[in-house]
Amino acid sequence: MSVEGQTFPKSVQPGIPKLGSTPKGWKRYRIGDLFDVVSRPTDLHDDQEYDLVTVKRSRGGIERRSHLLGRQISVKSQFLLEEGDFLISKRQIVHGACAVVPAEFSGSIVSNEYSVLRPRPVLSLNYLRYLVHSVYLQQTFFHSSVGVHVEKMIFRLEDWFKWPIHLPPVAEQEKLGRGLMDADAKITLLTEKKTALEDYKRGLMQRLFSRELRFTRDDGSAFPDWEERKLRDVFDWVQTNSLSREHLVDDAASGVQNIHYGDIHGKYRALFFQSKENAPFIAATAPLRDIKAAEYLRVGDVVIADASEDYADIGKAIEIMEVVPKSAVAGLHTYIARPKAKSLVLGFSGYLLRSAPMRKQTMRIAQGISVLGVSKSNLEKLTFWLPHPDEQRKIAAALSALDAKIDALSRKISEMDAFKKGLLQKLFV
Repeated sequence: MSVEGQTFPKSVQPGIPKLGSTPKGWKRYRIGDLFDVVSRPTDLHDDQEYDLVTVKRSRGGIERRSHLLGRQISVKSQFLLEEGDFLISKRQIVHGACAVVPAEFSGSIVSNEYSVLRPRPVLSLNYLRYLVHSVYLQQTFFHSSVGVHVEKMIFRLEDWFKWPIHLPPVAEQEKLGRGLMDADAKITLLTEKKTALEDYKRGLMQRLFSRELRFTRDDGSAFPDWEERKLRDVFDWVQTNSLSREHLVDDAASGVQNIHYGDIHGKYRALFFQSKENAPFIAATAPLRDIKAAEYLRVGDVVIADASEDYADIGKAIEIMEVVPKSAVAGLHTYIARPKAKSLVLGFSGYLLRSAPMRKQTMRIAQGISVLGVSKSNLEKLTFWLPHPDEQRKIAAALSALDAKIDALSRKISEMDAFKKGLLQKLFV
């Protein structure tokens, strides 16, 4: 490996490969002991169709690159792939471009820009699928490649084959590999269920806030028509502070948490429960004036992010559903909107301000080039339709019930991820 000093992308692991002592019951091999090099040259026929494939970076699998007639393929030196081959991109392996060939790509072809290997009996194919995710193996790929720039490095298979590696018995490899495949299957299923629920919720919000779908009273009678309001009719503004992220810490010494606009963009749901969120605390050294009693967040307050680098997050809001008195405030690039009187039911505002009609209006009033912003004066002019309080309550209950199901799935996914990481630790010794 010969690369000038440079900063590497996340897909590259340039560290020095270090292998510890051989675990009890495992064996030490050279990587070259684990594979046979295979070569299946194919003669291209002008009128025959061929699938050409490529390997994605970061161990992202194999995908079809093109489907061509033989006469359309400019590089005539092509090689046939079979299910179970291990495919390495010579020019992209430093970025993790390698994969086991699945059944769907058996019969596809690649050029001599790829190394095609076949695992020997000492290496389980299921184990190999996950072994390539180890930092050690990624480092060996990097240090078996030559070039003066990370994007121009070429893999040398003969060098890679010299690196040592530890393997457990094949039976243990199979057990770990199957466990990881089962974990991945469960994570995929849970993720699909979560995505379906999120899509359903998005569609339900669209129908509810466009008034296409209406709730009825418990006795089946209709609620009154929705009333048109402006934001200034139902909210008052409350002072926020100007503390940036550098003045926020995980240490709870100050006792006061601070809502950062960046966390509204990507971390918090529409309804904010203090006990469920890991909001940062104000550092003891932060340049903060005395906080007035009215400036502390209260249940029912809405915190709006007034700045963003993209339209998707500009003006995004959360509603405070639970907060200990005088324990939280809102910081840089946020507005606090406090409900007037009793026109809004708790739990409704967070969804209202994230509804499609409100988001479209907010994006229209955003100003700026590299960083977008919205002003209080323009936010005050936003219009929306407000249902009867009892209908608000039903809307909030329906949407929060969906959020609870989505959160439950997120927790299950996290649990499966933790289980998978535990198996991976056993794999990569």
